[in-house]
Amino acid sequence: MKLLKFLISLVLTFAVFYGLDAKFGSIPPIGKFLYPSQGIWQNETNESTTGNIQIDGLLDKVTVHYDEHLIPHLFAQNNLDLYKAQGYITAKHRLWQMEFQTHASAGRLSEIIGEKALNYDRQERRRGMGFGADNSLEKMQEDPEVVSFLEAYRDGVNSYITQLQPKDYPVEYKLLDYQPELWTTKKTALLLMYMTKMLAGGDSDLEYTNALRLFGKDRFDFLYPDFFDINDPVIPKEHDWSTLENAEQTPIPESKILLDSIAETMDKPHPNNGSNNWAVSGDKSYSGHPILANDPHLGLNLPSIWFVMQLATPEHNAFGATLPGALGVISGFNKYIS
Repeated sequence: MKLLKFLISLVLTFAVFYGLDAKFGSIPPIGKFLYPSQGIWQNETNESTTGNIQIDGLLDKVTVHYDEHLIPHLFAQNNLDLYKAQGYITAKHRLWQMEFQTHASAGRLSEIIGEKALNYDRQERRRGMGFGADNSLEKMQEDPEVVSFLEAYRDGVNSYITQLQPKDYPVEYKLLDYQPELWTTKKTALLLMYMTKMLAGGDSDLEYTNALRLFGKDRFDFLYPDFFDINDPVIPKEHDWSTLENAEQTPIPESKILLDSIAETMDKPHPNNGSNNWAVSGDKSYSGHPILANDPHLGLNLPSIWFVMQLATPEHNAFGATLPGALGVISGFNKYIS
């Protein structure tokens, strides 16, 4: 009887330890997640680090100051150090977001969250997100200065990643039980594709095909023109588009395509979504100065899609919002322009 009790206790003990160390579906190993020296308890840290930044390969001194809103203000003596420091600080606060977004763009989410993301990954790969990132990066590499900035940012991100121990991983990595991989310049290009999809990723091919059949080509081209005469074009109207005009076009379908019988190939954007910009004259503002609002309507994310910071060198000084994974300020101002 004593031997039986001992064996039962031994089996139960083994089962408990196995359960604590095993991953069940998307649930991480509970023991690993709660482990005092490496688990979630190690993530209660001070996010700010005001003072000089120590990063391998800096050419000169770089200083970061956090204000009361935890916004980092970076001061460097040259652009290479500035973008390296930006990569480091952005990774310190948004590493998991940077990696997860670029995995999504590359069609690699199933590597992190399993089979439930396979359809999404297939869709992104069919969409050509990786192909677009490769082409964008190839174009960027035509400018040596752009390449040097991209590589400086990459090196800053990787400088932060390589100093992390498992106990230091952001909590999302512990929840999903995986570790960060090194940043590459292609990941910055994948972020560009991620934003391209968000801003211009709508799919109306089926609807347009039905409209083309219903109205005919002349009326369809009038209702849905390729170019709007009321807007100032970025590319001059004198540009030769004959290669496009002479390109082979898909013939008008003979029968109506029933949308209800076809699964949507891509998610539809919200019908009322749309960015805008507006300004208030200094005559109408409390301060007497004009106010400019840059109001892009983007997806609601958590963490936020934006990361606010100041980037300053002796030649440049900009403040505003950037995207985690992109260098520079995307939406902001300097002493000359907003």
